Amino acid sequence: MGLRFSKRITIVPGFRLNLSATGVSASIGPKGLSMTMGRNGTFLNAGLPGTGLSYRQRLDGGRQSTSSSSVSLDYSGPIRISVQDDGTLSIVDGTGSPIPAAVVKRVKIEQAAEIEALLTKAAEKLNQDLADCLSVHVGTPRPGSLPALPPPFSMPMPIAPASVEHGLIDRLFRSGKLEADRLTNEQMYQQDLLEWEAARDANDNERSEAEKTFRLAAKGFSAHMEKALDYVLTGIAWPKETNVAYQFTYDATGIALDVDLPDEGDTPRRTAEAKGNGKLTFKTRSDAQVRRDFVGLCYGSLFRVVGEVFALLPAINRCLISGYVQRNDPATGRLEEPYILSVVVRREDWDLLDFGRIEHIDPVGALNSWGARVDLDRAARFREIQPFDLDYLG
Repeated sequence: MGLRFSKRITIVPGFRLNLSATGVSASIGPKGLSMTMGRNGTFLNAGLPGTGLSYRQRLDGGRQSTSSSSVSLDYSGPIRISVQDDGTLSIVDGTGSPIPAAVVKRVKIEQAAEIEALLTKAAEKLNQDLADCLSVHVGTPRPGSLPALPPPFSMPMPIAPASVEHGLIDRLFRSGKLEADRLTNEQMYQQDLLEWEAARDANDNERSEAEKTFRLAAKGFSAHMEKALDYVLTGIAWPKETNVAYQFTYDATGIALDVDLPDEGDTPRRTAEAKGNGKLTFKTRSDAQVRRDFVGLCYGSLFRVVGEVFALLPAINRCLISGYVQRNDPATGRLEEPYILSVVVRREDWDLLDFGRIEHIDPVGALNSWGARVDLDRAARFREIQPFDLDYLG
């Protein structure tokens, strides 16, 4: 069966700076997530568009700034700061039109520290994409570790409307409206309470069902093994889109997995750094580096899947995993799906790994030591291989 794993995309955030009579503030972040820096402090703002939910947290320890901004207020409209492809700052008004040069200069001078902090955050955000690709295996669970259950229900219970003592005048002349308001509030409360109880029960049922599924999967019940594996694999935040199909052996002691790996073009090619010069400095990774990064991403992804299987399903003692990519054949124009990596991993070999030092484990070295089939040319490009077949699980 096929699984579509979750996709996490890291986007270089934009910047926004606003001038007003109360000072200057700047924001960084994509829609739904931003960091605001201004005279009142530094805050992290998060929200889910369309839900009405939001979160705000102070990042600077609650210290209030005592200095006031001296930016000229001759210009009172909003200012938007964005990072261009070459790493320079674009400072324009809210509609994208140029603003007076004097305002731009004052903003750069008086808010230099804040702008540099935002550039640093932007560089970290951009570089995290590459770091996630190169460390995809670090989240691999150790053998015997239990999967996480859905979180406990945390929504606060609705509060019943308070009883209000009304004065004599209200009781004489407004009793009808007061009673209608009371009934309306009570009905709204009862509706909220029903919805809260339904959400609580659904959460409790999900946790109970997940616990039962994990328990029976650990005992080797094949139907629950499949359900548990679906639950765990689809909950992983893969750095790039990844798809998996799998099949158990007839005795449910082995499993074969096919992994649709990311494309080489998905591997980040640039890193960024804020060097204190008022702009981001980009460094482009060489083609050779990108190819090596892609090799690491492919090995690390297969390593992670094997670890999830062995941790979740004690009955599995052999795991055949093969990875393939999607490529356009220039000769025919057709989309091909050649296998590029295949390996059979035995549990006894897997258990020898030191998961207390997971960051020091090299997935390339590990899978190759177990006889992985792979064919890399001198430029570290994958060539098509013939994957192991199911007979190797017998």
